[in-house]
Amino acid sequence: MKIVADIHLHSYYSRATSKTLNLENLYKWAQLKGVTVVGTGDIAHPGWLAEMREKLQPAEQGLFRLKSEFASRMQPEVFKACEAPVRFMLAGEISNIYKRHDKVRKIHNVVFMPSFEALEKFQVRLEQIGNIRSDGRPILGLDSRDLLEIVLETDPRGYLIPAHIWTPWFAMLGSMSGFDSVEECFGDLTSHIFALETGLSSDPPMNWRLSILDKYTLVSNSDAHSPPKLAREANLFDTDLSYDAIFSALKSGDPGKFLGTIEFFPEEGKYHYDGHRKCGINWDPRTTLEHGGLCPQCGRKVTVGVMHRVESLADRDPGFRPDRRHPFTSLVPLPEVLAEIHGVGATSKRVQQSWAFLLNHLGSELYILREAPLEDIRKYGGEMIEEGIRRTRAGELNVTAGFDGEFGVVKLFEENERKRYASQLGLFMEGVKAANALPAVVETSLLATVAHTASRPAKRISNERKTTTTPQPKLAGASPGLDPNQTAAVRDKGNFLLISAGPGTGKTRTLTHRVAYVIKEREVDPEQVLCVTFTNKAAEEMRKRLHGLVGEAESRHVTVSTFHALGAQILSEHGSMVGLPSHASICSEFDCLALLAMAAPSLSRQQRQEYAKAIEGAKRHLIPAKEVKGRREYDLLPDLEIVYDAYENIKRKQQLIDFADLLYYPNIMLRDNLELRSAYHSRFPWIFVDEYQDINVAQHQLLTNLLGPASHLCVIGDPNQAIYGFRGASAAYFSRFADEYPGARIVSLDKNYRSTQTILSASAQILDNPGSASNLWSNIAGEKKVLIYAAQTDKAEAEYIVHQIEQLVGGTSYFSIDSGRVT
Repeated sequence: MKIVADIHLHSYYSRATSKTLNLENLYKWAQLKGVTVVGTGDIAHPGWLAEMREKLQPAEQGLFRLKSEFASRMQPEVFKACEAPVRFMLAGEISNIYKRHDKVRKIHNVVFMPSFEALEKFQVRLEQIGNIRSDGRPILGLDSRDLLEIVLETDPRGYLIPAHIWTPWFAMLGSMSGFDSVEECFGDLTSHIFALETGLSSDPPMNWRLSILDKYTLVSNSDAHSPPKLAREANLFDTDLSYDAIFSALKSGDPGKFLGTIEFFPEEGKYHYDGHRKCGINWDPRTTLEHGGLCPQCGRKVTVGVMHRVESLADRDPGFRPDRRHPFTSLVPLPEVLAEIHGVGATSKRVQQSWAFLLNHLGSELYILREAPLEDIRKYGGEMIEEGIRRTRAGELNVTAGFDGEFGVVKLFEENERKRYASQLGLFMEGVKAANALPAVVETSLLATVAHTASRPAKRISNERKTTTTPQPKLAGASPGLDPNQTAAVRDKGNFLLISAGPGTGKTRTLTHRVAYVIKEREVDPEQVLCVTFTNKAAEEMRKRLHGLVGEAESRHVTVSTFHALGAQILSEHGSMVGLPSHASICSEFDCLALLAMAAPSLSRQQRQEYAKAIEGAKRHLIPAKEVKGRREYDLLPDLEIVYDAYENIKRKQQLIDFADLLYYPNIMLRDNLELRSAYHSRFPWIFVDEYQDINVAQHQLLTNLLGPASHLCVIGDPNQAIYGFRGASAAYFSRFADEYPGARIVSLDKNYRSTQTILSASAQILDNPGSASNLWSNIAGEKKVLIYAAQTDKAEAEYIVHQIEQLVGGTSYFSIDSGRVT
């Protein structure tokens, strides 16, 4: 049986990984990519083991399948042309940091286990050594040789493969912390190492230059930190579908069973060449040697990349081909091919549409890249896409090598060629748009129709970016006018970012500059950007600032909205899903009380207000009428479920909705309709939220529903400025952001541009929850001191305030005091 296996990746328990990196999404993306056997990732983490036990069941010997109740939820998101069986192998990476031969070693190793029982024993052993619960890829002060010994003692069919062996910082042969041979690393247990993972920055020919590696089977895996990165490298087998058969092929190296690897072009790897990213230095090994390994800009040592390290250990010339070798195929991921063809970013809406169209008609991504007949690709994709994939297969491309953590850049076409193919590409996109305009029921999921049931009518003309006369500022380097912390927040490249911004720290400026950054420098389509805030005034201010940063042509395609306006938009487009007309009117507070009077005539005015508040609260917590009975918080309101239900029926008959419905119904629709949810995942993969400390349950749930597998979320706020507690807002969402989104980055803005240091110090002392305010500083000079006045009563406090104001305005009182209130 022909098998594609990608068995080294991570789960969402690992740091700096997508929160969508779970078993369900791996099951889905394995089919979309064309992978048969996928590693589970993070087998050392007890929480992940519990989740695997819950969701996986034994399949073929040593392999597992996703249980039907979980698989059935994901299958509608897979194109029929891509449907295929998926199996899981228990596998995960461990970081070993230890000292050997007077040098600190930092080695990553991938461990494999054949059963949950063996995995439990393995975790017990590891927990005696270090903390395995704080990170999916634990960092252990354990020698790699000793880790291998534990693996062998746990189960005879447990295996270890050194991970991405050339990576400078964390690898067996890495230039910064590795060894010069396998024997140096594993000592007396070296015979139990039979395979080596080459990593993204090297390919088999580079490894063939070292005779000491001849006896090892060279494998490649994605090391994916998000589901879409699956299978960027993988392994090919022709064996029985079983754990033992796969490892037997790896141990023997039988070319009839282990068919070789699918590779990244190594130049694309982010450590292929030497260099210094901060100074823009990108060197081949010879240039590094000519400069003595020192950066000419800052004088520091450059990061020595994989090519240089291979050169230093190689005992053969480039091009040598050993007798024991396996075939390999170098490919460029399909989104990257399409990105260059379209001249936009790989995550842009246009690329995602093209990618979905091709997979829907041809099959999985690896099938398209490796096997699909070129005439079929031309039929569905046109001449330029056919030629792009032909060049990829033939290796006819130019790559600017990656260095010091920066990925390399692939170039398939020259600009004059792109212009020549432009008309063909236009015809292809017309076909894509026509397919996407079909009703959602035509295909099994909105991945197939690319979310167009939720997309707005196309407004942009194709050359709009080029013809606009509005100045287009370039956000290069440290953005003008931003301090270092603001710049770090603007340019952060993680999927999840929380910006803790105290008062006066430039919150809106930072957020809008970050939106501008992803549009201008990361080439994100503005139509894929959603900015959410709490007031119409704040939304309008954000629009104005974006206009100034990216120009009118781009800014008008960014969706800037309040939470409730966004809910209203979803209802206007899809309200029929819950029986609401697109023209439903919104009740005022007075209307709601009148409707309650109709629903429950026996209630007094005071009681109607109490019931209205309870119904609003229930909707805010997404609780329907039939579920309020028996809840302790509603015990004091007799027959609330009956009144609630009658109120809803009257509203519906009169085609009305109330303010709470603007969030309640969109949440219900997105929660219960997978296709609609997938549509919005594709529509808004970039989400920015202002005043995050003020979100409530319904708003938080709406964000959760809008976040998809490839989503980016940036939130900003200050827990000390929460003002919407009366609407159920909770700053707790702010404080647990990092727990909710593993791998999230937190950046604090601590420079205050509004107040003196005296004011800041005083405010920090009186806050119950100092938070970011305690770290605020200012260089604004101020001579006045803070005066503390302890009033005995509310009236005394008011009188004192009036007195102070009278002093400021010249002694004339413009105020009266009534029962302690200033009016």
